[in-house]
Amino acid sequence: MKKIHTINIVFVTFVLFLSCQSNGFLMGKAKVTMLTEETYSAKTEDAQIDVYYTNRPNKNYIELAQITCEDTEDDWCLKQIKIKAREIGADGIIILGKAASAGVGVPVGNMYFVSDEAYGMKAIAIKYTE
Repeated sequence: MKKIHTINIVFVTFVLFLSCQSNGFLMGKAKVTMLTEETYSAKTEDAQIDVYYTNRPNKNYIELAQITCEDTEDDWCLKQIKIKAREIGADGIIILGKAASAGVGVPVGNMYFVSDEAYGMKAIAIKYTE
C-alpha cells in the first residue's frame, strides 16, 4: 500500500512539473544586447518608460539595445524589460513581438503534426535625440 502511495505522489509531481507555466518560481530575467557603444546614465526606478506597440515614436531617436525576456507571463516580461531599459538610460521601448517559441512534433503517417506556442517578449530600447 505504501509503495502505491509513493508511486502516486511521484506521478502527480511529474505531471505537475510538466504542465507548469511560469508561476513565480522560474521567472525569466531580461537580457540586453547593446546596439551602440555610447552609454547613458541609468534612470531612477520610477522613471517613465514610453512603450510603443504598433506605432513608432513621433520623436527622433536612436536604438540603444535589444532587450528580450523569455517568460510566459507578458506582464512580467514587460516589467523586466522596463527595468533593463532604465538601467541603460533608455527613454522608451518598441515592442517587436514574442521572443521565442516551444513546440512538439508528432509523426502521423508520413507527415508530422506540429504544435508550438510563442512566449516571451522582445523589444528595442530607444533614446530620444530631440
